[in-house]
Amino acid sequence: MISRRDELVAEVLAVLHDYEGALESGTRDDMQAHVHLPVAYITEDEVQMRERYPFDPQKLREMMGFHHVKAEYEVTHVDERKAHVVITSTRWREDDSPTEYIEAFYILQKRDAVWKIAAFSGIRTAA
Repeated sequence: MISRRDELVAEVLAVLHDYEGALESGTRDDMQAHVHLPVAYITEDEVQMRERYPFDPQKLREMMGFHHVKAEYEVTHVDERKAHVVITSTRWREDDSPTEYIEAFYILQKRDAVWKIAAFSGIRTAA
């Protein structure tokens, strides 16, 4: 029998996998569909409350030359309304050479029965 925690983790991971797909081939609007607004974006020196998703994935793909993402997700804490997720990922070129590594922390909230990203922060390192 599957535990309630496992069910919640599966719900959260489904959102993150869809979000990853939007990063690989979607638009800024596709990304924004996965966040609660305002979304908290934590940079190196400030916390920004954004009324729009902070990045345009199309421009990011062009600038970084990445084609696809391989990510590992660890849902460290989850309850009926909130989840904390540690993400380790690599962005890859079409030839499967890495462009950069990402270590990130995301907080998702379930509002009106819908899981979305409420806050995130990442550290990018060149490959």
